[in-house]
Amino acid sequence: MLTDLVKNILAGTRAALFMPIRLWLFKSSYLQVCLLLVVSLGLTCAHDYFDTAPDNVFNPYGLSYQAMLYLLFFFSLSLIAVLNSRQRDMAKLAVLFLSIVPVIWLGTVCLLLLQKQQTYFDEFYSSWAIFLLYTLWYFLVAARLFKRFFYLRFASTLFYTFLYAVINFVPLFLLPTEPLWFPEKPIAKQTVNTASKIDIETIYYSQNSLLQEQLSNIAESTEGVTDLFYLGFAGDADEDVFMNEALAAQNITKNHFDAYGRSLSLINNAYTADKFPLANGPNLKRGIKQIATLMNLEEDILFLFLTSHGTSDHYLSINFPPFKLNNINANTIKSALDVAGIKWRIIIVSACYSGGFIEPLADPYTLVITAASADKNSFGCGHDGKYSYFGDAYFDKGLRQTQSFIEAFNKASEIIYARENKEGFKNSDPQISVGAAIKNKLIDFENGLETKRRSNWASTAIN
Repeated sequence: MLTDLVKNILAGTRAALFMPIRLWLFKSSYLQVCLLLVVSLGLTCAHDYFDTAPDNVFNPYGLSYQAMLYLLFFFSLSLIAVLNSRQRDMAKLAVLFLSIVPVIWLGTVCLLLLQKQQTYFDEFYSSWAIFLLYTLWYFLVAARLFKRFFYLRFASTLFYTFLYAVINFVPLFLLPTEPLWFPEKPIAKQTVNTASKIDIETIYYSQNSLLQEQLSNIAESTEGVTDLFYLGFAGDADEDVFMNEALAAQNITKNHFDAYGRSLSLINNAYTADKFPLANGPNLKRGIKQIATLMNLEEDILFLFLTSHGTSDHYLSINFPPFKLNNINANTIKSALDVAGIKWRIIIVSACYSGGFIEPLADPYTLVITAASADKNSFGCGHDGKYSYFGDAYFDKGLRQTQSFIEAFNKASEIIYARENKEGFKNSDPQISVGAAIKNKLIDFENGLETKRRSNWASTAIN
């Protein structure tokens, strides 16, 4: 039994590596199908576990997701076997395809591990490259197996491979992915009574040191070059999405806008209270003032991203029980920027009713973007999300692809409009105000980044 299993995996390895295929090497039986299914599921479970370790929890819904994938797998093979009048050989066909899983899985995991070790290529694009490479490899192997097993001509091989791909892969883009293990969310580490878990006095008196520690890691401006400085502000501690969104935006500015060593995050969340300064008015003013001392105020740009709940009278919620914090409005933000002398500004406010921030903050040197109009809600808050609807559309699907703050807004608006209509929400109507001077400034900044990237690519190729 186990000997046959090993022989099947070795034969599948030969097939996956495009070595000569000898179908008689595969030991076919329904027992082997079951054992290979256990191996396949075990590899998936191991990957999901180590990908989310050490703080992870088992996800029972992942079993339903895996069951759907295997159902599609057997359905597709059964259909192809029937179309070729080989339904009696279904066990042999299943063994063939399940036997190639271990080596393809191992190869893909190796690529993913290499991806995590490198820092040059962007994670988003490298992940897609690995997915496309895996897909190409898998379907080339599948085509080869179909051709040999059913003695097909080229056109028939293409047809059955395409049919197999449609049945197995198209649903992956329609079904929500459910891994067998997922990271334990910060909220799972909190209790309902957050106040009992927060050392108010310690956190309160640590603000100076936390803020100074963050600021000490910020590099000064590069002479003769327009640098981007990032300041993230996650105002509401009740939902993790604000923390997640601010940190994700920080990573994108590092990777796409050369902001390494030039970023600061202020976060209200029980999980990060001893790691990041609180997101409140005084820390915001101090952070802006200190960043200004490191900037070339005539050249550099401050990217200020604020994410929280918003009120209908256009205040940003600053909420972190048991601390009693004051909400802030556009005047607080503008005053802090004006006092610091920061000229070039990108200000993005992700909150309900955030359109009310446009008019007070707008000027020729400022780009202001809001997740909603002054009288509408935005959507996507919660504990589980990495982004709100706006954050997902603007940062993850906009800035990652266009690398233009204005074009990303245009793309995000279309995505948000379609998503809200699909889910039955009243449109949030995101807003933008582009100052005449900042528009040209951003064009020069983005062109400079592109020139620098091409230079880096050329240097890498030469070396």
